[in-house]
Amino acid sequence: MCESLHEVTWLWRGVPAESDEVEDVRNCGEINPPEPNRTGERWRHLHVSGMTETAYTNWTTDRTLAVAAASSCSFDDGELTGQVVILRVRVRALDLERVFEGREDEDEYLIEGLVEGVEFSEDATDEEDDD
Repeated sequence: MCESLHEVTWLWRGVPAESDEVEDVRNCGEINPPEPNRTGERWRHLHVSGMTETAYTNWTTDRTLAVAAASSCSFDDGELTGQVVILRVRVRALDLERVFEGREDEDEYLIEGLVEGVEFSEDATDEEDDD
């Protein structure tokens, strides 16, 4: 269980505007990891090391880091526009048994499997929304 999220309201994820995840969130409010069968400590380690074709998706407690991560990968491929979309999920809606600490320098958390209840984050004032 991920006790370090006890006082955190939101986790954030930045993706290129062209990402399939944007359409998934628009249509059903959820995100599926690329390889749902790749679970466990070994796959989490590989994911954190950069091999992200796993059962995990990266999220952060810091919205500005989500923006920076999305921005950097939005320019990696010449087919992308450089536009980013920021997604968010409410921590209390998550099964914390499926949330694992990732890279400490990125305030990163890995969520295993399907992530439901994902919303679009329009701007930084969303961070203050504590419904």
